[in-house]
Amino acid sequence: MSPPLGFGVAFADLYRREGLVRLDRAFLHFLQEGEPALRARLDHARANPDNLDRKAEAALLIEVAPWMEDFIARLFGIEKEVAELAARHHALAPLYSCKRQFVQRRAMNKVSDAEAASVDGLALEQVLSAEFQSPFSELAFANHVTNWLSDESANEERLKAALRYAAWALKTPEGRERNRDGVLFKAPAKLDFLNLLDTDSDSSAGYTVHRL
Repeated sequence: MSPPLGFGVAFADLYRREGLVRLDRAFLHFLQEGEPALRARLDHARANPDNLDRKAEAALLIEVAPWMEDFIARLFGIEKEVAELAARHHALAPLYSCKRQFVQRRAMNKVSDAEAASVDGLALEQVLSAEFQSPFSELAFANHVTNWLSDESANEERLKAALRYAAWALKTPEGRERNRDGVLFKAPAKLDFLNLLDTDSDSSAGYTVHRL
């Protein structure tokens, strides 16, 4: 027995065109109830697909996406779980803004390798923990640095300490090892999207088999 879905939809409907058409109508009705103007724009775009350039199409899809997320959550009865994940995402947002604005733009470019190597990172970590008034963590670092950046002149010495620590964590073997399980002090790297996983290839049978 398949668990019931929302909007009067059954799992079997997800495998039939008629069911998908009804599901699409349910989403459009859901969007109409929430934001009628956006529903009208989506209908117009669907009726006139050649009138949208790629930029306008992307902007429309971005606006529709949160409504689609809410629709899918209600469809599968996972609204509570999705809300919890969203809350966790927002709680961690300072990590990524601090990484872009402070770690990558400042620590990576404004502190030399030699200066980073001269930093006593563990001692500086204790200094920063005292400033945080809590155990050191990447999230605590990101939250405090974000607050300090709002008034740089008043927090000049704190930001200097944070900058030196970020450079140490980013540029030295000891710093990278200390923060190996985190995300804040990681340099960006190019990804080969066709080789994200290590695989073993076997062509002995006349065709290629990839195994993880």
